[in-house]
Amino acid sequence: MTLVDLTLALVLLAAIGSGWRAGLLARGAMWLGFALGLLAAAWTVPLVLDLVPDAIATTRFVIAIGTLAATVTLVASILGRLGRNLGRRVATTAVAPADHLLGAVTGAAAVLLGTWLLLPVAADLPGATGRQAADSLTSRLLVEYAPPPPDVSDTARQLIAGSRFPEVIAELGPVRAAGPPPESVAIDDAALARATAATVRVTARGCGARYDGSGVTIAGGLVLTNAHVVAGSEQVEVRRPDGVVRSGRVVAFDPDRDLALVEVADLGQQPLPLGQASAGDEGAVIGYPGGQPDPRVAAVRIQQRRKAIGKDIHQLAETEREVLFLSAALRQGDSGAPVIDHDGHVVGLVFAVSPDRPSSAYALDRTEIDAMLVAPRVTGATGRCLPLAEAVVGGAD
Repeated sequence: MTLVDLTLALVLLAAIGSGWRAGLLARGAMWLGFALGLLAAAWTVPLVLDLVPDAIATTRFVIAIGTLAATVTLVASILGRLGRNLGRRVATTAVAPADHLLGAVTGAAAVLLGTWLLLPVAADLPGATGRQAADSLTSRLLVEYAPPPPDVSDTARQLIAGSRFPEVIAELGPVRAAGPPPESVAIDDAALARATAATVRVTARGCGARYDGSGVTIAGGLVLTNAHVVAGSEQVEVRRPDGVVRSGRVVAFDPDRDLALVEVADLGQQPLPLGQASAGDEGAVIGYPGGQPDPRVAAVRIQQRRKAIGKDIHQLAETEREVLFLSAALRQGDSGAPVIDHDGHVVGLVFAVSPDRPSSAYALDRTEIDAMLVAPRVTGATGRCLPLAEAVVGGAD
């Protein structure tokens, strides 16, 4: 039993006692206020977090919880006052005992519901906070006996998550502005559907945190993603577009190219063939930005293809890669997303976005993917942990 378990037990007892004293009418009105406050917080929390975009995940979590608490408390206190007025009217009637009992039950149910929704989010935080939550008896019981929480937990993770992009390109030389991405995706519906069905969200747990990225099935039971997505991971799982989740293991890891291969048993996806990109080609990037559960398709134009000199994902050694310069509006979580041509073939893999050019992104060319596919297989080798960092791509205009 951890400190998290003791804290939750005290909160549960307090909620039961408070619910008994207040009764269902007063307590029910307050919990209705909490529900409406949560709806209001869905608007206020993102606004506040936008003011601190560079804060680390733990700080963002504290700010998010503080904003959530303030919003919910305000709305709940207003409705709670109305409920207390109703409660006083029935305090001397025959229904008073039932009102108190149902108030206690309502208080307990509200705490249990909140724990079910928020404890998995806390368990994904880096450091001691996340470890305490993940190792708690409550967390283990929820995993074993409770159904998975709804996507509200995924939304919370997206709000508080830190980024994990290493500085991958140091010297690009002259780079012309990418310009706006295409207005529409230049792929027919059938090819796009086949390509989307071969993508996955990659979730890596390790280094005291959870990290989300994207990936694509490139061979039977073999998912290609970025090395920086799975670096230092102890557990890796993939989520198909239809919601099926499978465990995987890293069988190839190249910190110089920033590529990794994840082997997944019973993946049940048809691999996509590889194609060759040329400057001016249009297509799509299919990824899972922000760790969202469903794939997002973004239109892309390939501006140029060239070699770029930079550092490996650990910032230790200089490396050279064949890079595609993209015009596309991509975000955190699109790391590892495939670049798809008009035939539905994979021509590259996204590995970085520009911090100062909103429509500029970068992908590893097919030649880097070819080299990765023939690399020796080393199960479980994921390198060391990476620091939380913003996506940085250097170079002059």
